[in-house]
Amino acid sequence: MDTIFSKSNSNVKLVRSLNEKKFRIKNKAFYLEGIKVVNEILDKDKAIDIMFIAYSKSILENLNGGKDLLNRIENLKKIKVLSFEESIFKYMTDTITPQGVLAVIKIPEYDILEELKNNNKNIVILDRVQDLGNMGTIIRSCNAFDIDIVLCTKDTADIYSPKALRSTMGGILNTKIIYLDDLSVIDYLKKCGYIIVSTSLQANDFLENIDLKKRYAFVMGNEANGVTEELLSKSDMFVKIPMTDKIESLNVGVATSIILYEQYKNKSKNI
Repeated sequence: MDTIFSKSNSNVKLVRSLNEKKFRIKNKAFYLEGIKVVNEILDKDKAIDIMFIAYSKSILENLNGGKDLLNRIENLKKIKVLSFEESIFKYMTDTITPQGVLAVIKIPEYDILEELKNNNKNIVILDRVQDLGNMGTIIRSCNAFDIDIVLCTKDTADIYSPKALRSTMGGILNTKIIYLDDLSVIDYLKKCGYIIVSTSLQANDFLENIDLKKRYAFVMGNEANGVTEELLSKSDMFVKIPMTDKIESLNVGVATSIILYEQYKNKSKNI
């Protein structure tokens, strides 16, 4: 297999461009980097649209698990694999110490109405959440607490940015992320039997009041301003997390994790 040494190579330009949102949108693609996550991608290859695997042999050979993955990718038959010189690989990514392997993947497209109609689990709606680390934390918590679908309103941060993807620790592979053009889907959610539950500091209820036989959409708001008035007006319930008066509110990633844990714990008790 020939190794790519030039920064002007079209594949180098593509990967590097995916560090910017406008090019992720243009190419409808993103990349995931690292030994663990690429192994997970290869385990799920039939469910993921892999454009190609990129690697640097000299980096991989010196990392734990790198040689095993190197042998695996060099023997792939049905997936495009490209070898890059070490400095070129480092040039492509925005990671300070890259692990020498990444997968370029097509951003999945979903039929939102079909996904929601056929989903029998609770879902999460992110309303203008901005911090990329929070986004990653929320996706990981969704994985941990049996949430498969996350809807994102306009102006919610891009989950496909490299920083957010690193924060998900591969959790993006198990979650269907759907960005909304408007809030018309809320009415459809209600028709499908979902109860819209927004977080609000003015709420009096918590999850013990929830009928676990129903489906819920938990709305988590912007770090500074919370849930928009429009979404609050469309909500069926309001909940908050009981806590001391030493602080006013929790980080949205932490708050989401607590709420999802509670709904999962309560649901598990009733199975």
